[in-house]
Amino acid sequence: MLPFRIIPRQNPARRLSRVHAFEAQGVTLRYPARSWSGVRFDDGVVVLALRECDVEGHDDGFSCLLWAPPVEGITQWADRPSRQERLEHCRLALVHGGADGLLVCGDAALVEPDAILALRVEKRRDEYWATWGFAARTQTPRGRRDARFARFYATRIAA
Repeated sequence: MLPFRIIPRQNPARRLSRVHAFEAQGVTLRYPARSWSGVRFDDGVVVLALRECDVEGHDDGFSCLLWAPPVEGITQWADRPSRQERLEHCRLALVHGGADGLLVCGDAALVEPDAILALRVEKRRDEYWATWGFAARTQTPRGRRDARFARFYATRIAA
């Protein structure tokens, strides 16, 4: 078993739908029913939604597969425009050095509005991965965003 796990928040009533969480970040989704990524209008930062069940915990932080080439025989969203959109956003985040992440929790697919992840996007062969670690938890927060990031890890990660 991995030494870290994400613990659901105590007050799920404050969570937002995925679409509303993107709107709260200043992102207008191209395909509201299907998009899982977008670009924030104010600063051009890519914002990616990650399903909590897809997050992998490691000794040095977390990772989540963002995009992979379609597997032969599996047609799940293989040709949808939203799949191409996600690939474009992964490429853009890679060029810009990172992205913001929204963690989508549970069967209801709700997002905690003030838990924004600072993601590093990496290309591994033909796949795109998001990674993030614990540095913000052990350092003094430098600003409002860092403080939220530190609180997120302090309340959701148990050793």
